[in-house]
Amino acid sequence: MLTLKEAIEIVKLHIPKTQTLRESYAEAQGKYLFVGQFPDGCIPPGGFNWTVDKETSECKCEYLEREFIAPYAPIRGYKKLELKGD
Repeated sequence: MLTLKEAIEIVKLHIPKTQTLRESYAEAQGKYLFVGQFPDGCIPPGGFNWTVDKETSECKCEYLEREFIAPYAPIRGYKKLELKGD
């Protein structure tokens, strides 16, 4: 299974060059979740997350299943993660 640090390196290869990763990490639905942001700190619109599958290491931008139907409903199974130092 993929570690959070490995997933961060994978998503950095796929995120658009105009964005950076927000230092806020989570997991849900068998995937690590990431948020891209522009240099000024704004988050791109749309409610999408960058995800890296824990088993297959597939990286993509997707809209994950929510707890209920509403634009800002919590992501089903969302769990915040902390990146631990070595």
